[in-house]
Amino acid sequence: MKNENQTICPLCNDAVDKLVYRFHIDSERAIIEKIKNDHPTWSERDGLCSRCLDYYHTEIVMSQRIVPEVGPHFPIKNIDDFIILPTGLRLDANPKYTGKNVTICFIDSGFYEHPDLIASKNRIKLVLDVTKEDQPDEIDQVSLWHGTMTSVVCAGDGYLSKGLYKGIASDASLVLLKVQGKDGKIPTANIVKALDWVHKNHKQYDIRIVNLSLRADEATSYKGNRVDELAEQLISAGINVVAAIGNDDNGIVYAPANSPNVIAVGGIDDNNRIDEGQKTLYHSTFGKTVDGFMKPELVAHAIWIAAPLLPYSSEQEEAKILYELMDADNNTFSQLLQNNLASTKLDHSIGHDKSVEEQRNVIKKRIQQAKYISPHYAHVDGTSFAAPIVTAVIAQLLEIQPDLNPSQIRQLLFSSAKRLPGVDPIKQGYGAIQPRVAALKILKRSYISPGQSSPSINWVQKTIEFSLHHDSAGQISIAGDFNNWAEDVLLMEPSYNGIWKIEIPLLSPGRYHYKFFVDSSSWMEDVCNPYREPDGYNGFNSILIVEPTLN
Repeated sequence: MKNENQTICPLCNDAVDKLVYRFHIDSERAIIEKIKNDHPTWSERDGLCSRCLDYYHTEIVMSQRIVPEVGPHFPIKNIDDFIILPTGLRLDANPKYTGKNVTICFIDSGFYEHPDLIASKNRIKLVLDVTKEDQPDEIDQVSLWHGTMTSVVCAGDGYLSKGLYKGIASDASLVLLKVQGKDGKIPTANIVKALDWVHKNHKQYDIRIVNLSLRADEATSYKGNRVDELAEQLISAGINVVAAIGNDDNGIVYAPANSPNVIAVGGIDDNNRIDEGQKTLYHSTFGKTVDGFMKPELVAHAIWIAAPLLPYSSEQEEAKILYELMDADNNTFSQLLQNNLASTKLDHSIGHDKSVEEQRNVIKKRIQQAKYISPHYAHVDGTSFAAPIVTAVIAQLLEIQPDLNPSQIRQLLFSSAKRLPGVDPIKQGYGAIQPRVAALKILKRSYISPGQSSPSINWVQKTIEFSLHHDSAGQISIAGDFNNWAEDVLLMEPSYNGIWKIEIPLLSPGRYHYKFFVDSSSWMEDVCNPYREPDGYNGFNSILIVEPTLN
């Protein structure tokens, strides 16, 4: 969403929060010269947005042929394919695991059966419009756009890019539920219908993950909210539920992202580079829900994401023409431009008093402005695409160990995440998802923590049990408000397979902050407990809530 303080980038004309004016002249001289060559009236004093700066940086990198390989099987051969980094490469996801034998359900606006999902092998089990009983003969293209992109970002096999822009879960099967009405809106009632359908049919289609890159109409307590209730029921039934948290950093958290056990996903911006130091936070929603839960739990890449153009749409047709023009030789260029100009958004005066080279520069600027990266793909941004990335990583984990339950998945993802330095933990939760690290946690041992809830109150025995999974600790204690944060007094006992436990007497009703203290050197929050608050030291305290009993 735009805010009143945004300004306009003089190169791409997008509204942005700020412009870049400072340049390291020695290291960025080639970039500045390239910009001035394309925009003769531009100067450093005019500034530009970070996206345009990165665009030109990428062009310089391309011209220098600094191109790595994408996994062990697909070396990039065409330098022009490397405008946007493939998602799996950027996340360092293990390409060996592709979500095979895992079914993902997408609940979204609508869907097109894209070649990246069906051409090599049709992996779509079902496409269902939950807004009505009869399937329509014709569907508005606009409604297909968003769901097509989210599903392909997650699970596309890169068919139209020769395998380059494949999703991390490129072998997963899909169930696609359309929830957008004819008026272009997605009412809460339709989301409820879709979740209810999953609840009734998940066993038939073997659905293991539900992805929702959308939200309900109102921000309420999860208690009594039908969207949240159904999401929690699905989680109890063994289905992982992932939701995009939204793109307004001044906004509030809506259902289903507000639900305690739904994995809410915010965004990061890696500036389209592999360098860890380039990661910053995307302008995603964050904060405390009505019920006091801190959201999001995780952040993932939310910008510079390669996504499909809707086949046969005006955008796809324009991209195809523009790239044909860029590849045409000078002898055929003018006639090709004249024949196809009406099918583009190029200014019709492009052919007047301009050389072919000048016309090509105009076309290149249009490609940049429209964010096209090939005749079939564009780059997109939003937490709508960060959520499918997390969903894809969960599919990898389920491929490795199919009997993982949602609690175990949460433990694996949260304990392996890596916080961005210098970024408020409220905005990033446990941090950026680390697919390879999470997978290694499974591969390095044959047993995974049973995923029990922590803390667990036994009202009969009047005790509270805390548990933690840690493979390599020599000593773990628990400290909190209830023992004046004494670090080495309440020592936990190792039980089996890396699980540590402790029971303490039932406390008086109230709210208590606590953490685990590992090897007398590092503090850890309880990843099994959705209640947490900032600790003031770039982390969180977990919260134990003891409700008063009714006598």
